[in-house]
Amino acid sequence: PPGTGKTQVSATIVYHLIHMHPKSQVLVCAPSNVAVDHLCEKVAKTGLNVVRVVAKSREGIESSTDKYALHNLVREFCNSAHRFSELNKLFKLRDTTGMLNESDKRRFAKLCGEVERLILEEADVVCATCVSVADNRLANYRFKFCLIDECTHAQEPECIIPLVTGVKQAILVGDHCQMRPVVLSKAADEAGLG
Repeated sequence: PPGTGKTQVSATIVYHLIHMHPKSQVLVCAPSNVAVDHLCEKVAKTGLNVVRVVAKSREGIESSTDKYALHNLVREFCNSAHRFSELNKLFKLRDTTGMLNESDKRRFAKLCGEVERLILEEADVVCATCVSVADNRLANYRFKFCLIDECTHAQEPECIIPLVTGVKQAILVGDHCQMRPVVLSKAADEAGLG
């Protein structure tokens, strides 16, 4: 039930997985951004290197996990790494003018992709919603371990997305007596996805 320590147990499981398998990364996800943010904060308190991948559409929304968010880490990284000074200039240009021309957009995307890869490769734990795991930024990553929190609140197809990333071991955490998945489609609910 709520308040019994499922999230704390999940964070502890992730911590021990990393220490038992130091070369591996753990994918941590949940069906909602609130649940992912909560778990991201708990895992980060264990001292692990955590990166929160946020959907591009949510990058402008303030969150309690902003300091772990990939898009923010990219900005910090390019401020401190001399070899990415060009990316820093493109960030400044985009911030002041509000836009980039086509060639600058391509160069910006290429440099951002390089920095994102560097940051993700160094992470112990990558946190994202179940659906955000399908993001292009995570397309080439294979996670040996995956923990899905609030899995009983997710629709089954939603939980399959993180499991097809090459996962060898999945940990599902959730209370089957709590809230059921949010299903807006009557047809999907009648088909058993509720």
